[in-house]
Amino acid sequence: MAEEPELPEEAAARPAGWQRWRAWLLSRPMGVRWTACAVHLGLIAVLSLLPSSAFPGALTRIPGASTLMHVLLYGGLGALLRWALHQSPAAAAGHGAGLAPRQSPRHGAGQALALAFAFGYGLAMECLQSLFAGGSRVFGWDDVAANAAGAVLFWFLAGRLLTPLTAAMRPDMFDS
Repeated sequence: MAEEPELPEEAAARPAGWQRWRAWLLSRPMGVRWTACAVHLGLIAVLSLLPSSAFPGALTRIPGASTLMHVLLYGGLGALLRWALHQSPAAAAGHGAGLAPRQSPRHGAGQALALAFAFGYGLAMECLQSLFAGGSRVFGWDDVAANAAGAVLFWFLAGRLLTPLTAAMRPDMFDS
């Protein structure tokens, strides 16, 4: 038997595209979010502390490949930390003193600490490379900068994904 076509009202009530993805992300329990952060930290540690001989030779000859990998790995960390700290609208409604989480001093300090943690972790991994990678990898300020840039960039991109556009920030607001 064929299913009945969806009525326009039913289709409009169902979130579409990014909104559906956002709703799914925000419905994940906090334990799942923090577990994803921990797994990603482990991945970064393994990839950072492996000797350079463990990577394909072709990859090391591509200009900028190392920098791109740093940006992407620490960008993933920044996005995961932002997701782990982001409160759902229902949880935000009960936030103290009538402040939205973004306005709360405690929430702002948590965000700053998360970014500082990502920076510190990247710095620590760079320092540990020379000890654990058999001398084939060394500390590089350019890698530290790429780590920080990735974490901050993806932190803000994740924020845009997790926070709905308000009427004051609609993409068509500059249309005349």
